[in-house]
Amino acid sequence: MAKKAIETSGLSEVKQEDKKRWWEIAFIWAGSVCCVPALMVGGIITTGLTFSQAFLAMMIAYGICVVMMILMSVQSTDLGVPTVVAVSGAFGKKGSSYVISAIISFCFICWFGFQAALCGEAFAGILNTFGIPLPGLLSTILWGAVMCITAVVGINLIKWLNVISIPALIVILAYAMIVVFRDPASAQAIRDYVPPTSMSMVAAVGSVLGGFSAGSVLSGDTTRYCKSRKDVVISSIVGVIPMGVGTLLAGGILAIHSGALGMDTSSIVSMLTSIGSPILGMLVLVLATWTTNVSNAYSAGFALLNLTGAKDEKRTTMTLVAGIVGTLLAVFGIANYLNGFLNILSVTIPPVAGVAVMDYYVKHKANPASWKPVEGVKEPLMKSPHTASRHKFPLDCVRKS
Repeated sequence: MAKKAIETSGLSEVKQEDKKRWWEIAFIWAGSVCCVPALMVGGIITTGLTFSQAFLAMMIAYGICVVMMILMSVQSTDLGVPTVVAVSGAFGKKGSSYVISAIISFCFICWFGFQAALCGEAFAGILNTFGIPLPGLLSTILWGAVMCITAVVGINLIKWLNVISIPALIVILAYAMIVVFRDPASAQAIRDYVPPTSMSMVAAVGSVLGGFSAGSVLSGDTTRYCKSRKDVVISSIVGVIPMGVGTLLAGGILAIHSGALGMDTSSIVSMLTSIGSPILGMLVLVLATWTTNVSNAYSAGFALLNLTGAKDEKRTTMTLVAGIVGTLLAVFGIANYLNGFLNILSVTIPPVAGVAVMDYYVKHKANPASWKPVEGVKEPLMKSPHTASRHKFPLDCVRKS
């Protein structure tokens, strides 16, 4: 039976025939961590740490992210439902619908806005190097629309976008590193590099965590399509750590090579054009942002679906709303607040994972048969009120279409 072009699974359980192979999910994760903000964060970290210290901070941060991903993803894989439904056992249906979904939708809509703004402005900047005038505002709107439409179509288009884009990004970034190290002056500057400022290891780890903490906690939206727990573990490790750390290191090297050590659009344009080919720089910009930003709109759509109480067939509408709002935020200058936003993410999103993990693994012993959603708002890991009614999964854990 042919699969539908547009994804129809909203908050309901994913059917077995719709499950994906582990490497397909791994490509999606690789696309999520290879993004323009990651290149910029890599550049920022190397301004305050040596390369060995920066590498250690990156490995620690992504190691923490992968552990959170696996713990959160296993539950969604066991149950076949997105994160906002899976955490309804820990926070209660109303707690998940109103509190958690509000936090998630806010974070991912903002992330979509940041990425759309960076991509739009930098894309226009690179075109200007060719003498092609394109207003940054128009470029932001156009790329926001393209990314939003991709997310609206759903998991199958997202999968193929990443399967095609990630090998291309690996080749281009590898070429960029060859260009840098074949230049004797650049190679010597990198070997002799001394960070101009000082950054603590905690701050560096926090910067990386903030960039992917939301994605790791919301990983169940994608890994509910995994066939087994083993596939969750393999896809998370293989998909995140090599590409994530590699992108950060590439950002640090390009920042030193270009002398662009800022967190603004001009810095990323300088970094991407410093490899000697603005066209390749433009491909990195577009593919890296596109593969990441579709996941932001995709997860935000699920959160809005749960927040509004809409039925499954409204997933496309909610994803479209998330993309439109995110694009509007980009237009109104949300990119100017990236550092503060990363700090907010690093302290607000991980606690959600902590509560959900304790509920599923400690209280329910990671047994999907014993998991049940809870009515109302639940005090995590506390005995539910006698008035709260429980229903057997999966009949009442999701709204019926």
